[in-house]
Amino acid sequence: MLLKSVDNIFWLGRYLERLDDTARLVNATSHLLIDSHKDTQFSWPVLLDVMGLDSKTALANYQLPPDATPEQASIEYAVMAHLISNSASTVSIRHTCSQLKYNARSIRQLIPRDMWEELNKLDIFLQQHCQQPGGRQQRYNLMTEVSRRCQMVVGVLDGVMLRSDAFDLFNIGRHLERADMTTRIMDVMVLQQLQPTQIKRPKFRWTSILNALGGIESYHYYLAHQSGDVDAIDYLLTYADFPRSIAYCLNRVAASAKGLPHSISILQQVHQLQALLKTEPLTELSTEQLHQLIDHIQAGIINLHKVIATPAENLSRAQLSA
Repeated sequence: MLLKSVDNIFWLGRYLERLDDTARLVNATSHLLIDSHKDTQFSWPVLLDVMGLDSKTALANYQLPPDATPEQASIEYAVMAHLISNSASTVSIRHTCSQLKYNARSIRQLIPRDMWEELNKLDIFLQQHCQQPGGRQQRYNLMTEVSRRCQMVVGVLDGVMLRSDAFDLFNIGRHLERADMTTRIMDVMVLQQLQPTQIKRPKFRWTSILNALGGIESYHYYLAHQSGDVDAIDYLLTYADFPRSIAYCLNRVAASAKGLPHSISILQQVHQLQALLKTEPLTELSTEQLHQLIDHIQAGIINLHKVIATPAENLSRAQLSA
């Protein structure tokens, strides 16, 4: 493959998964509000913070009341607009879909026609329905449909795409992005529901995050076959049989990377990330330590991305100098 195609197929996987997981992040807040006490106040800017943005800077472009508080409806509307409909926002669903189409168009010859058609349907759907954030119920239904359509694209690709380096790169990008976004969704719950303390955290079951990640049924099945109780955070971090756990995503990145030319450096970084989950029993971590662990995993994912991208960039520079 051409170096540009390598980059595009990798980002195709990342953007497709980001689209799905951003929709799941939005719906995680809906589940959280349903599970919480009626008087619970949700700090909406935290959604932008966990996406790597400065929420104050991001919200400065919206005409908000000067005395608006983080839990008010005006802030909620602005945050949802920034995550869903604002095409100028680098983390929005509209922007992610435009980047997805750009990468798919650049490697049109490498992807099956059926996948291309599903991507076009997804793009048309988002252009028609993601103009305004809407109310909570409308937003929830819309995000559910976005996630469903992303899964249709993956299903078509999985059923017909040739198992080649392009397929491996797509899966590396998809599972790397999934691990990153799963930690971000978890971080929302940690920052919103638990006060950072050094006290050992209690075990808890978060139906909100499990519902958002489609894992509530598998989690209950898992619990039924365990002698003791397992909290949802441990499950999402370490249970390698659940497709949205960090352990599963890292295993899939390693499996897909084995056939690539610079697999050794990728595998070394993956093993460093896996070691973070084994340093000590997760049940012994305080809420502050759990938040720090999630931050370290996210930093490791960024380093893994650099390891994957750097060899292609170096080769490109070498070709230009020659």
